[in-house]
Amino acid sequence: MSKIVLTLICLIIFSQPIHAEPAGRITLQEDIADGYLDEYSKIETAFILSGVTDPDSMQHYLDWYDQLLTKIRSFSFDAGDPVGSARTVFMYLHSEWLKTYALESTTLADIVRKREFNCVAATILYNLICEDLGWSCEAFETPTHVYTIFNNFSQKLLVENTSHMGFDIMKNLKTYSKYLAQFYPDKEVLRIGLDKLYYYENSQGRVTTNTELLGLLAYNRAYLAKKQKDFKTAYDYVLLAQQFNERSTSNIQFEIGLYYSWGSKLYEQHEFRAAFSVFADGFYRYPANEDLRRNTVVTFYKSMQDFWFKKDWQGTAQLIDEMQALKILGDNDRQNLRKILTDWIYYFSAKNDVQNQNRVRKYQVMFAD
Repeated sequence: MSKIVLTLICLIIFSQPIHAEPAGRITLQEDIADGYLDEYSKIETAFILSGVTDPDSMQHYLDWYDQLLTKIRSFSFDAGDPVGSARTVFMYLHSEWLKTYALESTTLADIVRKREFNCVAATILYNLICEDLGWSCEAFETPTHVYTIFNNFSQKLLVENTSHMGFDIMKNLKTYSKYLAQFYPDKEVLRIGLDKLYYYENSQGRVTTNTELLGLLAYNRAYLAKKQKDFKTAYDYVLLAQQFNERSTSNIQFEIGLYYSWGSKLYEQHEFRAAFSVFADGFYRYPANEDLRRNTVVTFYKSMQDFWFKKDWQGTAQLIDEMQALKILGDNDRQNLRKILTDWIYYFSAKNDVQNQNRVRKYQVMFAD
């Protein structure tokens, strides 16, 4: 692939188990399944995705946040100056809690424990505080970064949270463009033009809600798990991240690479059915990717061979249904499937299993010329 791919390099997180919910409470995965949080607050979710697993520890972190919010609410905000109020909160956080930028300090727990942060952690904290103060804000996600945006002020306000100079960056765009340049290869900076980097970033990004923003934490956990070659954990966290932020612009190449790495690992272990599920999931999400399509087909046939060897018709039928739903079967594939189904007809005929013979014939009709 010759095209230079920019990943969200500030998205890295330490891999820990997902929070174990108390008995009787739905899981975070169940709560976010519809794309909305009902059972869990955003701040609690942020700490869960930051790796806080123990209930006592969770209460400690939630108390920290409540005390921080109480402190900020005690400030004398001018209702007629919303920009000044937003700046006051921004400067307070950078003076007290956002002390040191660190690439891998991407969780809210890092802020509490070490006063270290990166763009994701700082943006989540700032946005959730502003939201709890009643100020409408969102995030803007680009291939390399994430920002805070306020759209309900008299002018659009863009806040870059990794620097104490990042409030209202449009006022100092030249300096900010130099900051952005560090995330790009030198050739790309020359190609785009230093003075156009900010506009290029914006053209590649999208506005996200604060709930979608939380999904970047799950992507971070996936990122480090993959780095440690724990592909299963990485894959599980990607699936969770997609529930929060299905249209993330910063993780496309990471996802594609993970589908390939984890699917290939399963293939090497002769876990062909599981490999098919991974590649098929990747192809469904990225149907233009030829490698994912090809690997989906290969693992499909390997799985079919396994099911035939085990004489598992139920697994065979389910696999055919899933493959058919992907709509990638060509004429040769349909011909091959008819041959496979004919073998099943002979098998069930020898066993006098008329019921399953009839089930197989229904599939034969499906793939008839």
